[in-house]
Amino acid sequence: MKNTTPTNIHDIVFSDSQSETIVNDIIHQRIPFPRFGKTALCLYGSYGTGKTTCAGLFCQDFELALTSQQMVAEPLFISCNKSESIDVIIKRCNNQRSFVSFNASGYHYFIFDEADNLTEPAQRALKAFLNNSDVICVLTTNYLQKLDRGLLDRCIQINFNAAKKERIKSRIIDILNSNGVVTMEDGVIDECIEHSDGTWRDILMKVSYAINNTTVAKKPIKNNIRIVK
Repeated sequence: MKNTTPTNIHDIVFSDSQSETIVNDIIHQRIPFPRFGKTALCLYGSYGTGKTTCAGLFCQDFELALTSQQMVAEPLFISCNKSESIDVIIKRCNNQRSFVSFNASGYHYFIFDEADNLTEPAQRALKAFLNNSDVICVLTTNYLQKLDRGLLDRCIQINFNAAKKERIKSRIIDILNSNGVVTMEDGVIDECIEHSDGTWRDILMKVSYAINNTTVAKKPIKNNIRIVK
C-alpha cells in the first residue's frame, strides 16, 4: 500500500479539533508566531501518533504560508535519543545559525525529537537556545511531565495523543481511495483500528494485511465521515 505518508499538514490526523485548529491558526498567523517569547511548538502524546512527521510538515507549511515560497533549507533534525552531549547539539545548531538562511523567511528550523530524553541541565541549555529570534523549533515528547517548565513556557503545546476512531477512519479511507483500493467488508477498517495498539504503524500494517485478504470490488470507498471542527 502506497501513499500512506502525509504530504502536508492537512493529511495529519490530530488528537482533536482544537489541536488541529491551533496548528492551522499558527501556520496562517491567526495566532502570532514566533512572538511573545514563544519560538517553539511542543507536540506531546503517546507513541506512534505522528508527532515527528507533523513536526517536519509544520515547518514546511509554515514557511510556505508565511512567504508563499517553498522551504529551501530543511529543518535540522536532532534525535535526543542519541548520546550526543548538549554542548555538541547546541554547537551544531548555532553553526547553522551562523549562516544566512536560504529560506525566504530568514528563519532556521530545528526539530528536537523525543526531547524528554535530555537531562535537566541539557533542557536548560535548550531553553536558552530558544531565546534566539531567528529560530523556529518543534519539540516532540512522549512524556510532557519530564520537560522543564521554563522550556515548556517557550513552547505552544499541542496535544498529540491518539485520535478518536472516526478521525482515524476518515484518513484511512482517503488513503485507500488514493491507492485505488475499493470497498472492503463492513467493519473491517473499524476492526483494524480497534485491534491496533493505537499507533499509525500498527494500524496501517493491519489495514494492509486486510486488503490482501479481502475480496476487492471496483468501487471507491465512500467517505461519509464528517469531522466537526
